[in-house]
Amino acid sequence: MERQAFLTLTSSSQWILFVAIGLIIFSWVEKKRLYQQLGQGAFVLLALFALWILLTDQIVVPAVLPDQVVPVEARALSYFSGLAINGVVAVVAFFLGQVKPRWARFFNMALVVIGLVLFFMVYQLQRV
Repeated sequence: MERQAFLTLTSSSQWILFVAIGLIIFSWVEKKRLYQQLGQGAFVLLALFALWILLTDQIVVPAVLPDQVVPVEARALSYFSGLAINGVVAVVAFFLGQVKPRWARFFNMALVVIGLVLFFMVYQLQRV
């Protein structure tokens, strides 16, 4: 895969990830549910973006011999899979926020923690 296209896919998702994490943390500080829901919506949009990348083979992984290092494209696929899973957690957090806000707090914390892990994961991918 061309390096510029790879960086475009990863950096655009990284910026949206940063905004989603920021919105949820800001909602905790300001105690505004709207910002929390916007952050959850951003995570869902990221999941849809990740599914599009995974299902349309936007990232092609080159063949790897057993003694070679795992290529950056393969690690990027695990990053986008993590984004898709985080989107499912965001949907669950949104619906629990409507029914049982107390339980939604745990899912929102998981969203932020997983989001931070994914943020630094994509940062490492872009450095290679």
